[in-house]
Amino acid sequence: MNIYKNFIDKDHCNKINNVMLSLDFPWFYQKHQSIKDGSFMGHCFYKDNKINSSFYYLVEPIINKLNPTKIINIRCALCLKRPMTSEWHSDFTNATSKDKVAVYYVNTNNGYTVFKNKKIKSEKNKIVIFDGNIKHQVKYQTDKDTRMVINCNYEFI
Repeated sequence: MNIYKNFIDKDHCNKINNVMLSLDFPWFYQKHQSIKDGSFMGHCFYKDNKINSSFYYLVEPIINKLNPTKIINIRCALCLKRPMTSEWHSDFTNATSKDKVAVYYVNTNNGYTVFKNKKIKSEKNKIVIFDGNIKHQVKYQTDKDTRMVINCNYEFI
């Protein structure tokens, strides 16, 4: 597992936050973030081997820095304030050693990502990169109205 603070330049980091909170950014209702947890708003930037959003430009600096061999999907989540924890889950069903997950934290709040032996705080412009088979869960925030993350599933050789 690798954790990087100040992952992209400050201006683009702020741009992602501002655009995702603007009235122009399309969020879509999702019933579950993992298996049985609560609803959230989502947006898919990339799926089925192609760009899926006119807002893809927002994630390009993140993708360029990750330099993946192959992108599987890129999506973001907006969780509203509530005391809740997601189910334990992994992003890949049959992960191989080349399958990676990158969680980029768009804003700072008291939510976090939990791993077996580690808790990663939601801090603006931080990214955590880990193997696709690692189980994790989300602890939703209670101090801010929103928790926003960008989740990238990709292959890296």
